[in-house]
Amino acid sequence: MSGAQPSTGAPSVGGVPLDRCLPALRALEPRAQACYVYDLDALDARARRFAAAFAPLGALCAYALKANALAALLERLRERGFGADAVSLGELELAAAAGFRAPARVLNGNGRTVAEADWVAREGVALVNADLVEELDLLQAAAARAERRVRVALRVNPGVETAGHRYIATGDDEAKFGIAPSEALEAWAARARWPRLDVDGIHVHVGSQILDPVPLERSLEVALELAAESARRGSPLGLVNLGGGFGVDYEGRGVEFPLERYAAGVLARAAGRGLAWVVEPGRWLVAPVGMLVCEVLWVKRRGARRFVVLSAGMNDLIRPALYHARHRIVALRPRPGALEPAMVVGPVCESADLFAEDAPLPPLEPGDPVALLDAGAYGAAMASTYNGRGRLAELVAEGGRLTRARAGETPADLAARTRNDTIAW
Repeated sequence: MSGAQPSTGAPSVGGVPLDRCLPALRALEPRAQACYVYDLDALDARARRFAAAFAPLGALCAYALKANALAALLERLRERGFGADAVSLGELELAAAAGFRAPARVLNGNGRTVAEADWVAREGVALVNADLVEELDLLQAAAARAERRVRVALRVNPGVETAGHRYIATGDDEAKFGIAPSEALEAWAARARWPRLDVDGIHVHVGSQILDPVPLERSLEVALELAAESARRGSPLGLVNLGGGFGVDYEGRGVEFPLERYAAGVLARAAGRGLAWVVEPGRWLVAPVGMLVCEVLWVKRRGARRFVVLSAGMNDLIRPALYHARHRIVALRPRPGALEPAMVVGPVCESADLFAEDAPLPPLEPGDPVALLDAGAYGAAMASTYNGRGRLAELVAEGGRLTRARAGETPADLAARTRNDTIAW
């Protein structure tokens, strides 16, 4: 799966025509009908741009593994100076395996477990974002067992609403995340209760897929006001974690998050405060560099409606079913003829297995390759084996070279998980 290929006129990733990816994969996986492909050249460019925007702030840019934890992407981001934001024991292990060292690791998320607390105390992290005050007792106990210190930021719910689907809003009064500002002030004032912890940070994160920076700017103000109030009460803070949420242009309208302007605004507000800073990008870095490449299985007409059935389904890319999200769909070898609306669906036995209701597409026939764009975040990372469908292979492309970074799962792989182990109770 290597070597330069002549152009076919199809869109390309990393110098590789997208319509060549599935045929190339079949040399390793003969039955493959869909795969994810990521452009490492494009990831490099986005990583450089993001790092440059926040470089004057001296911020730790901790990539959110939940967006996509493919080792090839993690290793590239580590090489570009990014840290790792994990939300589970599994993601902590993935970050360590990808080479992220303790000063570059952040543990996030709610529902902290003893195993996670023991891991960070034993292996080390730059920061834990605690979701409730009682979590500090858990972290204190783990740090005492390991005879280590752990730095902690309290996740504060700033009461800031964001646009978009309610499932990706995390900073309003209905969200499950974070504590009230008054609780945080009390905990910072009482931090001597946890002698093994450095409880001197605040974490705010208001949601995902944000294109208008106003909610992020409001949460910044909340964080700075709380830091100032805590200092007035005799408990100065040393760190502000602004979270992430930076959105991308899924619709291809040329509207993007104003990254440089937002970063410059943070820098202006940070001046002279003596605070360390953390940001947690995820989607912004990887969504535009990934594509879901698949084939047309069937074209069905019922009355005036054209149904295009793809070889990829909601188990491969659940965002449309879960969030009513939409991804642009392109034919990689478009046939001659006028564009016509199509209901684009997958083969999963669910009515929610719907990618688009009226996508303007050219004439299509079974076997034609198509791609769903901007699928690099929350695509493969949220995939399942529902309907007995194995998770797809993931490929990376760079400089005209195509590499399989993760193998697809076969029916035999799924069957191999079967066990009949007696458990004593």
